[in-house]
Amino acid sequence: MSTNATDDTSEAASEEESRRYAELHIGDEEFVVYDRENHQAWIQSTLSLDVAELR
Repeated sequence: MSTNATDDTSEAASEEESRRYAELHIGDEEFVVYDRENHQAWIQSTLSLDVAELR
């Protein structure tokens, strides 16, 4: 088993993939990120970060 865990976030997402997900600001520092193709797939959080800032 490898101890070098990585994901492929260094590769740019296609334009189609980047449009698949959306974010809603629903109140004082509350956000919902959802999948436009699967409306049952969503995450609610009090924190939102831009993926590009994490690199």
